Amino acid sequence: MEMAASIANSIDVEAYERFLNNPERNTDYWKIRKSLNEAQQHTAALYVYTLSFENPNSRPKVMIAGFPPDKGNYYDIGMDCLVPIDQIKEAYVGNPYFTGKINDPHYGEYISAGAPIVNKDGETIGFLSIDIETTMLDRIDHTVVKNSTLGFILSGLLIILLVSSFILIQKWYNHELKKQVGDTEETYHSELHSLIQSVRSLRHDFANHIQVLNGLLKLGKQQEAIDYSNSMREEAQLLYKIPIQSNNPALSVLFQTKSLSAQSHNINIQFYNSNASFNLIQPTDLVKILSNLIDNAIDATKQISKENRSIEVYCEEKNDEYIFRVINSGSIISKEELTKIFIPGYSTKSGENTQVRGQGLYIVKQIVEKYNGRIIVDSLNGKTSFEVRVRV
Repeated sequence: MEMAASIANSIDVEAYERFLNNPERNTDYWKIRKSLNEAQQHTAALYVYTLSFENPNSRPKVMIAGFPPDKGNYYDIGMDCLVPIDQIKEAYVGNPYFTGKINDPHYGEYISAGAPIVNKDGETIGFLSIDIETTMLDRIDHTVVKNSTLGFILSGLLIILLVSSFILIQKWYNHELKKQVGDTEETYHSELHSLIQSVRSLRHDFANHIQVLNGLLKLGKQQEAIDYSNSMREEAQLLYKIPIQSNNPALSVLFQTKSLSAQSHNINIQFYNSNASFNLIQPTDLVKILSNLIDNAIDATKQISKENRSIEVYCEEKNDEYIFRVINSGSIISKEELTKIFIPGYSTKSGENTQVRGQGLYIVKQIVEKYNGRIIVDSLNGKTSFEVRVRV
């Protein structure tokens, strides 16, 4: 189209207008034909020629073609051209056009493009058209395909890699999701079981208290029964004491559960919680860490006399760190045992099933390492402290 427009602007428009008024092989005809033949040679086009249009639904007519300046009868003035009807309509209203592949029984296969020939008054008086052999297009097509083959292959491999990666990521995500759901169910089932055990223990103690009261009343010892009832009332009030609340809902529930569990063993447990939400740790992981540490503290504390049983739980955020500390009274852990307590299955409690016990601290260690945290253990002077630090 660019070549057609360039040639259309270079021809002698006044001579072409005179030829159109008298379409014969006259002086103007030979002048235009010579210039078109020179343009054909310079552009390596198959043919260069002019067209006229009677109406948008008729075949365009070839007026002058750029053949050599001899007397050879290469074509007849006004012969039909095979430009398709859609391009004829574009050309008829003065727009440039280009065609797809045309199969001409006389001239072979080619594509065509045209640009309007405009006179000095701005009127379109015809079209300058050029034809290009399809062999040139085939060479271009072959070159493009050849140069693009490697790119196509790499693009295909990239698409396969992306699709495969997406499928693998989706499978991994589904697996992790199922694992998280399973871990959540296991964690809360464990806490629910602990709560049920505490309620059973309290119910058993309550039944014993009722029997004692009943016996005292039968023996007529009313004052002793009143004193015993008062001590029961004080103990019952401890059960209704709500632990300190937390901005993390999972911790609030955990505090309630562990408070009830500790009180069922006559352990004085205190919770010290800051206003931090600890939302950078998954709730299930947070529950696992503190639940296992508090359970271990309860197991250790209930082995000593009631008046000395105490547990302190600290949860705070300080200096860009989450700090969780559980301190309990009880027997100290020896240096030798300190080197083994995080080994799965190891327990400091003799006579217990170590396949069931001895997993808590191992679970805590795994979760802390997941968050690139650390565990500090101190056991001195009848106090044992487990401190977890996670940088945020």
